Amino acid sequence: MYAGSLAGTVAMSQTLHAELEGSGVSVHVVCPGIVATEFHAVQGMDLSAVPRMRPEDVVTAALAGIELGEVVIAPGVQEAGLLETVFVADRAAFQGQSPQIASRYTKSREAAG
Repeated sequence: MYAGSLAGTVAMSQTLHAELEGSGVSVHVVCPGIVATEFHAVQGMDLSAVPRMRPEDVVTAALAGIELGEVVIAPGVQEAGLLETVFVADRAAFQGQSPQIASRYTKSREAAG
C-alpha cells in the first residue's frame, strides 16, 4: 500500500510541476524514508533499532532541494543521479506507448492458434 501511494504521489508531483512550469508555482515532494518522530510509537511499533532521519534534517534537506530545483527531494539518497535514472526509464517506458499491441503479446497467441 505504501509503495503504491508513494509512487502515485511522486508521479502526480512530477506531472503537476511540469504542468505549472512558468506559472510561478512549483510542486515538490519530500521522500525522507523513516523519520525519528512519535508516528511509529503511537502505532505501537518499536523502531529504536532502525536508523531514522532527524526531523530537522528532513526540513533542511527539503528547503535545500527546493533551492536546487528538485521536484523529488529524497534526503537520504546520496547520489541524485540514481533518482534521475529511475525517472528517465519510467518516462521512456510509458511515454512512447503505441496504439498497437506489442509483438511479445501477439507471438504467444500465434503459437497457440
